[in-house]
Amino acid sequence: MKAFIQYQLRCVDIAAHLIEMELTIQPQDNGPLLLQLPAWIPGSYMIRDFARNILWLTASDQQGPLPVEKVDKQSWQLVHRNQSVQIRYQLYAFDRSVRAAYLDDEVAVLNPACLCLSVAGYEQLPHCLKVHAPTDADAADWRLATALPAADDTPWLGFGTYLARHYQHLIDSPLLAGRFQLSEFHIDDVPHYLVVTGRNLFDASRFTADLARICQQQRNVFGALPEDLTAYWFLTWVTDSGFGGLEHLDSTLLLCSRFDLPAVQTDNAELSEGYQTLLSLCSHEYFHTWWVKRLKPAEFHPYQLTQEQYSRQLWIYEGFTSYFDDLALYSSGLQSTERYLKTLEKTISRVTRNPSDTVQSLEDSSFDAWTKFYKQDENAVNAIASYYAKGALVALCLDAALTAKGRNLPELMQQLWLKHLTTGTPPGAIAEQLVEWQLPELATQLNHWVQEAEPIPLADYIPALGLTLNWRQPTSPDDLNGTAESEGNVWLGAQYQSSEHSIKLTAVYHKGPAHQAGLMVGDELLALDGYRLTTSSLPELLKRLPVQQPLTLQLFRRDRLLERHITLSAPPATVAQLRMTAEDALHPWWATPVTDH
Repeated sequence: MKAFIQYQLRCVDIAAHLIEMELTIQPQDNGPLLLQLPAWIPGSYMIRDFARNILWLTASDQQGPLPVEKVDKQSWQLVHRNQSVQIRYQLYAFDRSVRAAYLDDEVAVLNPACLCLSVAGYEQLPHCLKVHAPTDADAADWRLATALPAADDTPWLGFGTYLARHYQHLIDSPLLAGRFQLSEFHIDDVPHYLVVTGRNLFDASRFTADLARICQQQRNVFGALPEDLTAYWFLTWVTDSGFGGLEHLDSTLLLCSRFDLPAVQTDNAELSEGYQTLLSLCSHEYFHTWWVKRLKPAEFHPYQLTQEQYSRQLWIYEGFTSYFDDLALYSSGLQSTERYLKTLEKTISRVTRNPSDTVQSLEDSSFDAWTKFYKQDENAVNAIASYYAKGALVALCLDAALTAKGRNLPELMQQLWLKHLTTGTPPGAIAEQLVEWQLPELATQLNHWVQEAEPIPLADYIPALGLTLNWRQPTSPDDLNGTAESEGNVWLGAQYQSSEHSIKLTAVYHKGPAHQAGLMVGDELLALDGYRLTTSSLPELLKRLPVQQPLTLQLFRRDRLLERHITLSAPPATVAQLRMTAEDALHPWWATPVTDH
């Protein structure tokens, strides 16, 4: 493959986190060249303005410098002399997330979406990226991992030249350089690579084996791997803290804490909380290999990366993925029934406890992701419904409803895959398929669930999965599942951070006791009914103070000492409790653990 657009990448100053890029292009006509850097990265629906990290940019040819004019926040135009042009620019790379670029003495996290300028009109040409080995002594033993195919003269896991079919392929292929451990497993003879950066004390064999079981299960949901998938990479960036993941065409870039990795030399087969969360993240991003990276909303054909690109379908793609990510841990045999149901209870409770459940619909949540979901503030609990979590509940409810009709959700998804892979799902694609299956009532119900700001009627549908749903009162703001004795407990109607000296409100629920007393986010609560409020005293007081009786509350609002009267009430029953109706009554398609990997 001959590359017409050529990039060179150098980590020129690790201590200063500086990366230098060189772009070489042979113009195809006499017109000026328009260079652009994406404003956002697919899969993360917020304007990131990556171009703000460009420190300087110059252009030249064999005859000397060329004038470059910046035409907007992310675009440059240059007039050329119809000969090969070199554009050089430097970027600051210190964003500790999976969306951008990061460089230090341990690792280089390289997302081409925030590093590689596009050339307007040339995006469909082949591209190549040459990554130079850092010259810093701290990076002498670094290797490089990426899903991009290497040129013939580039060694395995080495620095050198990597090839992309077009610009979209390039920016959908992150690179991870540094010191890392590599493991390999196969699904349907396709190699899968697990890269784990840094020096960590963890059980690599267990992580690899568990990941293989999850991938096999996700493959079984769709019936086969994508035909064009020749290899897959889990690029895992391990730090002291942090968490996140972003899907890509043939890989995923993951960020986790080193203590999320499975501990070494342990006989305990139970998943730790952190390791379970990490496996769910891996499961989520791998599911996107089918469900976003190949089949996507029709509105994303093609991606427009210079501005917001709206869709009302994110609840399908992120919500359904969120349903299958945790489910894969159970259906692959890594998680007990009890542990899975507790995880599902948490999802249900997180959605139903917030007033936003009756304020924003799922379609609106999807559409407003750019300005609301990805920019949440202290009022999010009252205003923003999660198309991830509530979308997962729609998937659960739909799966139960289909089960009652002799079908299931994977069957529906496979039909969407076959019908819409090339052009993407149009709005209403799921309802259309339900009507085709002679299920018009369910299609109407689905439209209601996602178009209206109302709770999902889980209790009416999940008995088809052999489950019942009940509710109890929470004992604390963090109480989301399990059994607990809540009798006599009262509700503050707020979320808070506690210390030995005070309670600081971080969110106030509309129409709750705190809201009705005129309390605000940021208030520092000092004493209630004459008792000092601390980390240890508040939970005990909420068990003992009377209901429906005005109480005096002292607080600081910034630098002002105020007094308010608050009437506590019994908390609403928002903690989900799932029970199996019979030991053998679980959903037949996912009740049996997968072992063929």
